[in-house]
Formats: sequence, C-alpha cells, structure tokens
Amino acid sequence: MEGNLTVKTVNRLVEILDSFSSRPSGWSLVELSTHLGLPKSTLHRFLVALETHGILQRDPRDRRWRLGYRPLLWGRLAANHGGLHLLARPVMESLAAATGETVLLTVYQNGEVVCIEKVDSSHAVRLAMDVGTRRPPHAGASSKVLMAYLPPEEIEAIIRHGLPRLCTHTITDPQALRVELARIREQGYAFSMEETDAGAWGVATPIRNTQGEVIAAIGIAGPLLRMSEERVQQYMHLCLQAAEQISHLLISSHWAERR
Repeated sequence: MEGNLTVKTVNRLVEILDSFSSRPSGWSLVELSTHLGLPKSTLHRFLVALETHGILQRDPRDRRWRLGYRPLLWGRLAANHGGLHLLARPVMESLAAATGETVLLTVYQNGEVVCIEKVDSSHAVRLAMDVGTRRPPHAGASSKVLMAYLPPEEIEAIIRHGLPRLCTHTITDPQALRVELARIREQGYAFSMEETDAGAWGVATPIRNTQGEVIAAIGIAGPLLRMSEERVQQYMHLCLQAAEQISHLLISSHWAERR
C-alpha cells in the first residue's frame, strides 16, 4: 500500500512538471489546478515542496509558478556528461587562484540569471553570493554579459518588465542599457561596479557551446578596495581565457560523446 502511494506521488509530481514544458510563461495556482484537475490545497502543497528544492519558483511580481534553476542544472548534466559546472570547476579554481577573487558560473533562465557554481575568494572580504542565487539580468557583469547575447525580442521583454535599482550604479534607463549591451557584444566582456552589491565590482565573459551559442558566463567579483584599472584589464583577459578553456572542454566533451 505504501509503495503504491509513493508511485502515485511520483507520478503526480511528474505530471505537474510536465505541465510546464508546454507553458514556459508559467501557471497561476488556479490555472494549474483546473488544468490538472487537482484541488488547489493539494496542488499548493506539491508546488511549495518543489519550490523548496529549487525545482519550481514563484515569481514575486505576478505570483505565477515557473520552472526553477534545478531542472536547468539537470539539463546541463544530461547534455554534458557530468554537467557544465563540473567541466568548468577546475578552470574556475585556477582562475580563483590566479586572482585571489571569487569566481562565478552563471546561466540565464526565464528572465533571471542563476549562479550554478562558485569558487570563493582566498581573502576574508569576499562577495556574498551562493549557488542557486537568482538575480535580474540587467545588473552585474555576469548578468549583463548573458543578457547581451539574448535574442532582441527577449531583451526588450526584460526591459518592458522593468529595470529595478539594486544598488548605486544599477542601469535603470532602457536606452542606456541597450547601449551597454551593444558595447558588451562589441568588446566581448562586461564590467560592473556597485550594480548589485555596495562596494563590489566585477568582470565577466560569455561561454559558448559547440554551436557558438552563449550558454553561460564566467565572472570574477571582488571588493572595490582591491580594484584598479590594471586589475580590471588583467582580470578581463584571464576571464576571456577561462571562457575559451571551458568552451573547448564543452567541444571536446561533445566529440568524445559522439565517438
């Protein structure tokens, strides 16, 4: 009896998650309850449990339920034999050792940027951002470099949704952001200073898959007390090299898989 109940629960969870594959814009509780024929109270318990594990997320702005960061991690894992974060980890550790600063690996998902891997700075003063943290795509080097390579219609949708100020230098003007994103595409990297966190700066570069599409970003973040123009240039070049290394590992993994 207990086994049958467990199987029924798993089947119900899969049915709930499958509902999101055809509805990337997400569901309200009432809509999904009607779609699945489940009582709202029962469905809400499932949704909250899935949210706790990062499988679903509820947008605080429109209260709609959408897929969270964890299915994205599972997708990367299935696609890359061990996951992008596992391939990138040794490169990130080398980059952290070379700079002494925090190194972040991020991806874009459903209007947000998600941190999927992190190597902490060796210094006592470091950036407070953990794996699983989600941030808007218009602020911060890692976020902006991912937003810059989105389709134009996706960029405009993000802008229409609003550009909240997160810190002193967050870009909140739509035209200024468009100019910044064009500059990032032209130069191949992003820079930020106090856009998400007071007293913090960072640089980031895009990581491409075997088709040349931007699928992630690698970034270096640290406190302003350790920033200089020389370091900005140095870290930018190191970040570009790290992104190339990770992209090469993805390509190598792809070819190894096909052999």
